[in-house]
Amino acid sequence: MKRHGFLLGVIGLLVILAWSPDAGAHTKGLTLSRFGLIDVSLQANVDYVNFSDPRRVDFDKIGDRQQKGFNLTSFDLSLTGETAEFPLKFAMFLTFEQDRASIEEAFLFFHKLGEFSPWLSDFQATVGQFRAKFGQLNQIHDHEWFLDDMPLIHVKFLGPDGVHLLGAEVTYQPPISPFIQFALSVQSKGALDRYPAATPSTPPTFALQTADDLVVFPRVETFFDLTDNADLSLGASGAIGKNKPKSEDRTYLIGGDVLYRWKSGAQAYPYIRWLTEGIWAVRKDPIVVAGANKGLQLGSDVVGGAFTEIGYRFSRHWQVTGRVDYVGIPKGNEDEDLRVSGGLRYLLSSVAKIGVQYEYNAKSGRDLPYHAIFIQFNVGLGTVTPGVGKFLDPF
Repeated sequence: MKRHGFLLGVIGLLVILAWSPDAGAHTKGLTLSRFGLIDVSLQANVDYVNFSDPRRVDFDKIGDRQQKGFNLTSFDLSLTGETAEFPLKFAMFLTFEQDRASIEEAFLFFHKLGEFSPWLSDFQATVGQFRAKFGQLNQIHDHEWFLDDMPLIHVKFLGPDGVHLLGAEVTYQPPISPFIQFALSVQSKGALDRYPAATPSTPPTFALQTADDLVVFPRVETFFDLTDNADLSLGASGAIGKNKPKSEDRTYLIGGDVLYRWKSGAQAYPYIRWLTEGIWAVRKDPIVVAGANKGLQLGSDVVGGAFTEIGYRFSRHWQVTGRVDYVGIPKGNEDEDLRVSGGLRYLLSSVAKIGVQYEYNAKSGRDLPYHAIFIQFNVGLGTVTPGVGKFLDPF
């Protein structure tokens, strides 16, 4: 009886900590699943957006997720946990929008395959719907972005919300120093007329119409501790898939990313995160999806671009971020595109923030230049299972 009372007391204390104002929805060490309970997190993201009139012709290539006025970008509910006597973690991330609900991720994560065989001790596996390991930014949810929208090259090649399809993934970490990880995932849209339902988050680069249409994502990444306060991550990603329905013509995506982080001491500030990613598409006779040649099937080409984004949290409550995007190195059969963004955030806590963002998009093909202002309200609370999900911030 006393044992049960003590256990209930511990659980009650953790619940109080999870709901306290200073607790973060993504506190890495706070989990209830070890007691047989499910970790629950909520994250609300509401924006007010105002655009100058771009007289847009092919505005879809810019890929802004918001319209003028108030936008409920997402209201997310995450359920995560792990089995007590089996090396399995699970997670479901539900997204509620103003007129619909969808699954962003829902997967099973086998994190200790060595329990089955010593030969598998350096392997991990994921099955379900999950964010593909392509670059760094595609792997995290929107409430962890430093700015309110995706970079241009992600929008162009992976979609405005990134790639999170149905499939399976295997990762391998050789038992060597320094850290290096290889990952290989295969994903598809899912069934169209039966369960599981098809996800709308398909990358515009690839033609995914049925569950038989697959995209393969290989990735290799490494990580270095430069000092006690700084680290560096390097990654190379790929994606291979058909670029037209009923065709064997393929597009090959090649990506590279560099992530530098610096944090002073044990506190979450001052803190710097500098992320640079580049993506290049080698395309066999593609159908152009935006710009002056939209809808036309043109000859094989190579299209590429990059972005660099640096965020600096200079005090407990304030963070400033800047980003430069460019698509057109090389240009291929597409329009080049240049965008500059800057943002300022006030952090109520590590998972509650109010931000303002300004964006300037230069002339692109037939699209005239335009300006945009975003005011973002992003608030979260709850707990999370360590090892489930992707974190770029050391909060």
